Amino acid sequence: MVMYLVVAMLLVVQVWEAAACPYPIPAWSCPQLPPPPPATNVRQIRPGNIKAIMAMGDSISAGFAMIGDLPPENLVEWRQYVFSTGGADGAFTLANILKNYNPNLHGASYDWTWPLTPGAYLDAGVSHASVQNCPSQVLYLANQLKTTYADKVNYQDDWKLLTIFIGANNLCGACNYGPNTLPGYFEDQLRNVLSMVHQYIPRVFVNLVTIFNVSGVWYAGENNDYCRLVWDLVKHECGCLETGNKTDLDVMDLRAVQFNAIQEKLAAEWAAKNDVNFTVVVQPGLSGIPIAKYGEAYLSDLDCFHPSLCGNQAFTYSIWNNMMTPIGQKSTFPDVNHLAIKCPGPNDYIQ
Repeated sequence: MVMYLVVAMLLVVQVWEAAACPYPIPAWSCPQLPPPPPATNVRQIRPGNIKAIMAMGDSISAGFAMIGDLPPENLVEWRQYVFSTGGADGAFTLANILKNYNPNLHGASYDWTWPLTPGAYLDAGVSHASVQNCPSQVLYLANQLKTTYADKVNYQDDWKLLTIFIGANNLCGACNYGPNTLPGYFEDQLRNVLSMVHQYIPRVFVNLVTIFNVSGVWYAGENNDYCRLVWDLVKHECGCLETGNKTDLDVMDLRAVQFNAIQEKLAAEWAAKNDVNFTVVVQPGLSGIPIAKYGEAYLSDLDCFHPSLCGNQAFTYSIWNNMMTPIGQKSTFPDVNHLAIKCPGPNDYIQ
């Protein structure tokens, strides 16, 4: 895949210019809070109670192709800017937001990696991963906590935030109706993944992030010559998207709705257990993002497919505001006409 994308860069006549974010996120201005009291229930943890931040997922969680257009050396995983665990100075990420409330937060990513790296820091995301590949990511995180972070994070007692964003690669084959694209398969695999997290990693609040309609990526770039060239040359990044066939795109969108419903179902199952040390909450802030409407500024200048830096900032905004909003009242996309970061008070819990 990398070789073909490099060829595309060399052949392109028009240099694809990076665009400024069309809807800039407001500057962080939330007040500092005093250190919170210790939490004994996962449903009563404040931002300052989180000691480790973790992520699982695919190339989006790994930050693939997020920044830059040419030269091809930019074709890397920009983990330090990923919405969930990026730790670069000044980056608008969940990790950096939480550092405002606990400066001793651990697990954030501070560097880039080469594609297909099997995790870095406490970001276990692997490019091209599907839901069935996530068990190895659970084991990676458990091992990192027990070894690399053993002197920083109390494995048994410290609270951990895990953001899971997975399923896009399963969707990308939905038009072929393979067994790993079917809702029942996704449900069985994700249920197993969540059970493994519960088994191997103590004291975890799981953000289960819903999937957006991947078809919007096609509609955002279909009239751009550069994007069409890249998609023609780089095959197998997302097969059902690359056809441009409306039927194929519609099947992907249907599966996204079904996968998101499954995430709601599994979160409800875990909520019913009322486990004081583990919970799963669906954060739906990406499922309704109208990618086609927002345009290419939210997609990679390299492959017109993965989220750009602007896209990751929008993801951070939506998921953080979801985390500060009660279940049943969470937004499914950022209201670009009324962007306002939700600031927690001293008695507000992560939800």
